[in-house]
Amino acid sequence: MAKVPYCELVGKLLYLVVATRPDISYAVGVLCRFIKNPGHKHWGVAWHLLQYLKGTIGLKLIYLKSTSPDLFMTYVDADLSSNPDNCRSTGGFAICIGGGMVQWGSRLQPHVLLSSMESEYTIASKVGCRVMWMQYLLEEIGYNMSCLSPLLLDNKSALQVAKHLEHQSTMKHVHRAYHWICGHVNCRLITILHILGDANPMDIFTKPLGRVKFLHFCNMLGLCA
Repeated sequence: MAKVPYCELVGKLLYLVVATRPDISYAVGVLCRFIKNPGHKHWGVAWHLLQYLKGTIGLKLIYLKSTSPDLFMTYVDADLSSNPDNCRSTGGFAICIGGGMVQWGSRLQPHVLLSSMESEYTIASKVGCRVMWMQYLLEEIGYNMSCLSPLLLDNKSALQVAKHLEHQSTMKHVHRAYHWICGHVNCRLITILHILGDANPMDIFTKPLGRVKFLHFCNMLGLCA
């Protein structure tokens, strides 16, 4: 493997993830975990990903005029303990304008979490900062942001903790930085809404999916041929 350009290939795939191909974010994120010591299986997976890109070269992000009162929508999700090596969770998010993604990401969370509620609560807090930034940006260029854009997640327990300060007594072991989202929700600077799990397209950023479900979620996020 010393002569195999694994790092160079993953670097090029990362460029595609950042630029125009959010659909490979999860796969590339997993490949990045083995940069220091890749094996033949990892190299094979990387080549398989290249074959997928060749077969879907016509996919592109599409933005359309929207009739929704929301200028943008943000989806978040997390898959609890998805990494078998260290039991860390994978979180994903996407900010959509005009039916297409403008920001997205799939990240391995930096610490082990004890429940899916904690996992989704912490990722919602991190993504909430991006929501605030997007609101400020749109306001600066002339849009009326008096009606806040929703942050959608599919975990009702995380939603309740973010909306009600009294539930934080059960989250004392979670770092106080992640309670940032709760203060902003109560000050009505961010609004959080529930979305059904089957309707949340963030599964493409947190776990492997079957072909039908994967393509359906890509279409939901504005990635079409």
